Amino acid sequence: MIIGIIYKVILFFPLIKSFILSRKRIFSAQNYIFIYLLVTTINEWVSFTRNVINPDVKVGLQYNFYFIFCIIFFYFFYSKIFTAKLNIISSVVTISTLIYIIFSTDLFKQEFDKRIGIVITLFYIVNCLLWFYQKITLFDKNKITDDPVFWISTALLMWSCFFIFRVTPMFFFAKSDNEFLQFLKTGQNIINIIMYSMFYISLTKYKKKLNR
Repeated sequence: MIIGIIYKVILFFPLIKSFILSRKRIFSAQNYIFIYLLVTTINEWVSFTRNVINPDVKVGLQYNFYFIFCIIFFYFFYSKIFTAKLNIISSVVTISTLIYIIFSTDLFKQEFDKRIGIVITLFYIVNCLLWFYQKITLFDKNKITDDPVFWISTALLMWSCFFIFRVTPMFFFAKSDNEFLQFLKTGQNIINIIMYSMFYISLTKYKKKLNR
């Protein structure tokens, strides 16, 4: 419970940093990451508030559509970075992912569909690996850690690797081992804290890049 609140508070740091940066420069200068952070913060706090009011409330539908937003957002995020060939691959992956979600999952049910959780992790992994491939194959005199997208891609990869482990057995453990399920939830919140700390670092790199 406490670690979950800490995570949701931590979310405000990159959000505020992104907002301040966007006031000095237009949103496109940070590849519109402010929009993602704003929607994520609202989604997490709405979910938290609903759970406080009614612990038995189901927020699956809310997260189903939130993940669709994430897929669309990061498709456009990477599309501004990828070369033409990698953009084609990313487009095919994105379209295939959305088609699968719309036609093969329980998108409109109140229960969270773990299949949506699994495909978004695969979507993140593919796009992040494409970015790392492009970064390594294209000559760049600057250090990879100076690139803001490095921190975002690393954060998404880390989150995906843990989330796919958590979401796959979550419904089984909800029935057979609730204590282990709570351990996974705590671990997910810790991963989330690290993830958005990396987003904050990314925003500092965007700032340095803009000030050059």
